Amino acid sequence: MSTPPGQQPILDDDVLMRRVRRQELTTDQEGGPARPSSDAFKQDGAEGETSVYLFSETAPERISYNYPDIFVALVDVGLLRQLGLNVERSAMEGEPGHCVITGRETRSVLRTLARASYWAQGFGPVGEE
Repeated sequence: MSTPPGQQPILDDDVLMRRVRRQELTTDQEGGPARPSSDAFKQDGAEGETSVYLFSETAPERISYNYPDIFVALVDVGLLRQLGLNVERSAMEGEPGHCVITGRETRSVLRTLARASYWAQGFGPVGEE
C-alpha cells in the first residue's frame, strides 16, 4: 500500500502502540514481570485487522484517555515485518496515527509479538514499566 499524500511512510524503526486490557496480561514465570499475552495482539477488527497507533504521531495518554484500566504496549514495526505482517495507515477521525496490522497472525507470531513488546513509560502495570 502506498503512503497517502502528505503523510510520512511507516518505517521499520517506527514504534506502534497497542491498548492492553488487564485480562490480556500474563507472566512467563510465577512472580515474574507482567507482559501482554498473545491475546493482546489478536486481530480484533471487522476486516481481520489489529488496531494500533504510531508512537511518533500520538501519545499513550491520548489512546488510553477514555479507557480506564488500560495499559499501553509498544512493538517495533521492523519485527512485525520480519514476522510477515504488514502495517498500514487507517485514518479515523480524532485518532491521529491510527494504523492497522494485517496479515496472517499464527499462534507463534502472536506469541513472538507479545514477548517482544514492552511497556510505554508510565503505562504498564505498576512496577513493570
